[in-house]
Amino acid sequence: HGMADDNVHFQNATEMTNALINANKQYEMFFYPNKNHGIYGGNARLHLYYLMTNFIKENL
Repeated sequence: HGMADDNVHFQNATEMTNALINANKQYEMFFYPNKNHGIYGGNARLHLYYLMTNFIKENL
C-alpha cells in the first residue's frame, strides 16, 4: 500500500488489517512510504512485482 495514496487512504489499510486479525485470517501486507496509488519511483514497483510474482508461484 502506498502510504501517500490519495485514492485509498492508509487508514483504510489499517482498518482492513484489523478486520483480518479479528477474523483470524492470514495475510501479507507491504507498505511503501511516500508512494502514491501507482507505487512508482525508485525500486518500489520492481519490489512490488517481485513479491506478487513470488506469491503467485508459491500459491497457484
